Amino acid sequence: MQTRSLEVPALRQARLERSFEPHVSPLNRWAEQVQAKSGRWVPFFDPEDGGVSARVLLLLETPGPAVSRTHFVSVDNPDGTAENLRCLLHLSGLRRRDVAVWNAVPWQMSAGVVVTPRPGQYADAVSLTRQVLGLLPDLRVVVLVGRHAGKVWPLIGSPLPTLACPHPSPQNVNSRRESAALALGTLVQAYKLVSETRKRATPASAE
Repeated sequence: MQTRSLEVPALRQARLERSFEPHVSPLNRWAEQVQAKSGRWVPFFDPEDGGVSARVLLLLETPGPAVSRTHFVSVDNPDGTAENLRCLLHLSGLRRRDVAVWNAVPWQMSAGVVVTPRPGQYADAVSLTRQVLGLLPDLRVVVLVGRHAGKVWPLIGSPLPTLACPHPSPQNVNSRRESAALALGTLVQAYKLVSETRKRATPASAE
């Protein structure tokens, strides 16, 4: 399993050229509109993920510095958090085509360092998160990645079931085995939930 693949210029360019494939085009056209209206730079959804067919939304905090280089919210980004999340997804059994990755505050706070949003900024972004949910009709569960995503979710007012997941930053999971185990356990729960709903939706004659 390759991690940090968007660090490679040729792979990054190839990914950018896929930004408007049918499964991600509605999301990335929306991201362009948000940027045009707000003046805030918003990255794209990764075409390697599930796009509008995603059944699991991984809702993180805010785009990290690597996003300014890759232009994607992606588990293939060249940073430790993305790498850890990529590995955890692989171990959980979740397929990337079942997953979309986004942030509670979708615009980048800083291209140089990680910046934690303030409560007022989460409130500013609530309507955008609601819009994203409206573009993901097949969602079955939202995984709140980190405590800040957990704080903003009650403001969204969505009936979708949620799971809480420790943030996969190197500081949190690389030196705290219990955090890594909890994060993996949460993603396994999401995998089981998606698998169960898929089975219920499959007619007996198709089995």
